[in-house]
Amino acid sequence: MATGNVYVTVVDVGQGQCTFVEIYDDDGIDPKLIHTLLFDCGSDKRSDETYKNLDYIVTKVGMMDAPGFDCIFFSHSDKDHISLMRYVLDEIGKTVAKPFVKKVIYGGAWRKYTKGRSNILDYMVDDGFCSKKADVISIPSNSSNYDPPSKAYNGNLWESDDAEVVVYKIAANVLSNEPDWEDNAQVINVSAPEALNRVSLIAALYYAGKSVVICGDATNITMSAVIKRFGNSDNNKDSLFKNNIMTTLPHHGSRVTGFDVKAKQQVGLMALLIVQGFADLLRSQTITISAYSKHRHPSLYLMGTFLPVTKVPLLADPRLEQENTHRLTANIDYELKITYPVEKNIPREKKDETFETKTNTFSTFYNNGASTFAFELDHLFAQESKGVVMDAGAINKFACWGYLIPPAGDMSLSGYANLTIPLTSFTEAPVDLLTRKKNLAALLTVAAAQIPARIQRRKSTQQPLAQRISPLYPRLKQFH
Repeated sequence: MATGNVYVTVVDVGQGQCTFVEIYDDDGIDPKLIHTLLFDCGSDKRSDETYKNLDYIVTKVGMMDAPGFDCIFFSHSDKDHISLMRYVLDEIGKTVAKPFVKKVIYGGAWRKYTKGRSNILDYMVDDGFCSKKADVISIPSNSSNYDPPSKAYNGNLWESDDAEVVVYKIAANVLSNEPDWEDNAQVINVSAPEALNRVSLIAALYYAGKSVVICGDATNITMSAVIKRFGNSDNNKDSLFKNNIMTTLPHHGSRVTGFDVKAKQQVGLMALLIVQGFADLLRSQTITISAYSKHRHPSLYLMGTFLPVTKVPLLADPRLEQENTHRLTANIDYELKITYPVEKNIPREKKDETFETKTNTFSTFYNNGASTFAFELDHLFAQESKGVVMDAGAINKFACWGYLIPPAGDMSLSGYANLTIPLTSFTEAPVDLLTRKKNLAALLTVAAAQIPARIQRRKSTQQPLAQRISPLYPRLKQFH
């Protein structure tokens, strides 16, 4: 049966990354989950909602005719991308049966997936989740599915049975700023923190003319290599990324690796241009960020550089007083001089600052307790926060972001405080201010047209002045 709806969920796991893909058939009465994909599954600081969200994956996979994953993609070996995978596999086994894993594709070196005494790749093979070791596939060095001469992809990492859903390798195991893309046999033996992140798989999933891009912990060097491989945005904006609905912000929005600087070092112009160039290449309608309050992620400066191309708000949190906004939590970089209209510096009393924004950038770290200002990421000028609608209830601290991609038509987007079934969204479609303005103008026009008639009716029903005041004469005379 052909593919129907595809759901892509950016899952809150705290300080880590996890993106779950559900692919259903096109049965209009009782659609079945026929394929599942998982891009990373790890954390090194779990949120209050982490296990509720993982249990959603467990439940969904357990409902399949043959529970399991068609492909698990590990962008690289950091624990905040792999540490929760064992929990998910074991919980599915406890709930229904041992899940199958048809294929695992991983960036970096196998030995780097050993954490403590356990290696997740060994575990999946030795405990029979994968039928054989050959199902766990290493990505070659300096690797990409993109072919510059044809300006198209050549081969893929995975595709659905009907070839309607395809995952491509934008880049992986990038060993330098100037990688030899023809030499795919280099030993991937990196150990420096930046290099361990640089080798991350950047994957692109395509369906129904739309794409999502999942960046792992790609660094400034990775981004630079991709730009050189693909060329500038003018070469690709009308083909590969013409309808890119979502991109995960590289490395949780890390300022250090995103701009290739030390913690207190000023961002260089070239690094800034690389981030902008990478964002321009992908032309993403929305940005998502998997982050929490650790490692000073995400950087407000990086978010302001890596902007979504869609400027009209796509959703709103109706609990907020300011229309068409949602909340976003970030670290304000030391060099930013964001001011209120009265030129008062934004307070930096806390490590994380939450603000309200209309920008289509959505983080899994939603609210740190209080909103301090209202801000659009492409400005350096903030406004006072209007706060929360009275009696609206508590604002959730964390969020998952769900994208529905239908076989035809536009995608839809929802925010969830957690993935408890049945799912309950805390977001709504934004108020259409233009439509409301037009409707208000139409109402005023109708009202204006009715005023003369109402005045005429009132005149016709009123008594002459003499008749109206004549009953008052006897009462008025007593005052003379």
